[in-house]
Amino acid sequence: INCPTEDGFIPDCGSFCAAITLSTGKTPKYVGKPFPETVEMILEKTGAARERTAFVGDRLYTDVAAGVNNGAAGLLVLTGETKREDLGHAKVRPDGVYLSLKEMGELLRG
Repeated sequence: INCPTEDGFIPDCGSFCAAITLSTGKTPKYVGKPFPETVEMILEKTGAARERTAFVGDRLYTDVAAGVNNGAAGLLVLTGETKREDLGHAKVRPDGVYLSLKEMGELLRG
């Protein structure tokens, strides 16, 4: 619904789609994360193996869910929308949780 920025939140795709639904009575088809079509397109375009692919981001329900729900890894960084305390009641369980991209890179280089 909202996109976090340094200055607060701005409307995101969900807001625009809700307006379309309220205005027309029709629900738009969503594309993007976490939908399978997005993952399939990325794998097709890159030639990457699903089991060697990770989706990284700060949102459980989009970034992390794209990987977790579609056979790839979903890695969470705690630099944005999702906070550590959100993990206890989350439906999507990340494959890894990192304080930042920097920490993730340092640990993965190990």
